[in-house]
Amino acid sequence: MLIAIDLIGLLLFTLYATQQLLSAVQRRLRPPEREDGVRLTFLIPALNEAQVIGATLANLRATVPGARLVVIDDASDDDTADIVARVAARDPLVTLLRRQPPEARQNKGRAMNWAVRHLVQGGFFPEAQDDVIVVLDADGRVGPDFPRQVRGAFADPHVMAAQGWMRFRQTGAPAGLRGALGRTLLLQQDIEAFITGHIQRYRHRGGTASLTGNGQCMRVSYVADQLARGVDPWPEVLLEDFASAVEIRLHDPAHRVAALTAHVSQQGLIEVPGFIRQRVRWTQGAMECLAYLPRLWRRPGPLLTRLDFSYFILGPWLNALLILSIASQGLRRVFGWEGLPLSPAAGLVLSVLPLLFQLNWAARYCLERRLPWIMVPVILLGLPVYSFVLLTSLPLAYFNHFTGRRGWYKSVRHDDSEPEAPEDTAQAAYAAQDPDLSFR
Repeated sequence: MLIAIDLIGLLLFTLYATQQLLSAVQRRLRPPEREDGVRLTFLIPALNEAQVIGATLANLRATVPGARLVVIDDASDDDTADIVARVAARDPLVTLLRRQPPEARQNKGRAMNWAVRHLVQGGFFPEAQDDVIVVLDADGRVGPDFPRQVRGAFADPHVMAAQGWMRFRQTGAPAGLRGALGRTLLLQQDIEAFITGHIQRYRHRGGTASLTGNGQCMRVSYVADQLARGVDPWPEVLLEDFASAVEIRLHDPAHRVAALTAHVSQQGLIEVPGFIRQRVRWTQGAMECLAYLPRLWRRPGPLLTRLDFSYFILGPWLNALLILSIASQGLRRVFGWEGLPLSPAAGLVLSVLPLLFQLNWAARYCLERRLPWIMVPVILLGLPVYSFVLLTSLPLAYFNHFTGRRGWYKSVRHDDSEPEAPEDTAQAAYAAQDPDLSFR
């Protein structure tokens, strides 16, 4: 039994190492850009977003002047709807949709499905093939490169969806020791998003990038087709973004999901309880996607995509066995239980390789952000704290899944109406330095 658990743990480590290596050696994507092309409609779910919604609408109007902005007010208690209504009164391209109880406040996926059904059936998109919906959180901000890349991606008629590069603004945490943990969480969240952007490179080249939330785009003709078939564009799981990418792949093997390099920034979480609740939802959402596995392997598609999606879906289940393998090491020594025998060299690889991966990402992150090199050890020292917080979410996700609890966590916002820097500043610096040259 212990040998079987250790073998599964070793398999999981091998898959992790393969993903990290693939991500590290991929060349930087250069998405096509176009000034014209598909029409953009930003779909913005909003629940008690008075602190951020005004700045987000202002950012979109400045960076994407001709886009239509549709805000879905999900029965907010604050001034969200009033703020949007005032903007809509002077801007005909802004639309306010209001949901009412008991339908309101169920989850973001249901709000978006309700909105697109309302818009499609109401004739909001007269030429669906040439329209693209961009889902943006109420705290989302984009730079001028984002609409150009979206139009460039959807110039390919096979592209049904695309995903911007989500990043986390380093704002909201108090100064001094009081905010040290919050700043650590913010930094590690952005590094995690930085790594995900590199993982998206090989996914993109395999034909199906993952949809990860803020800045996801869908062709309206695909959305309308799903609705006509009685299928919600965003499935009824707690990780509706990822599930929608799987649905696109299953709908037609010729469909593609593109990865963009344009940043879509958002606020990060600075308090541990809220961060854990968010990650519990994400982990439980991945567990709910288990039903997709048989269909994923029955349908034709790139092997790389099927392996990558399967690894993501099975991750929470396999992690339980990996944790069990690690946790049992002390008992094995006490009782003399035998597991999988490993040579000292293999043990050294298992110990050192993850540290080398993290060193690689920390160095490249500092290059992108133009941070001093002293930040590399700071990042590495903060990683155990971040990993421990992540680890605590796993048992809660298992408990919720097996007891049928499906909590939906709504992030708490703070006012950061003056972003730390233009959204494309870091990307420009990264492109100029091109730190990937050493990996080609």
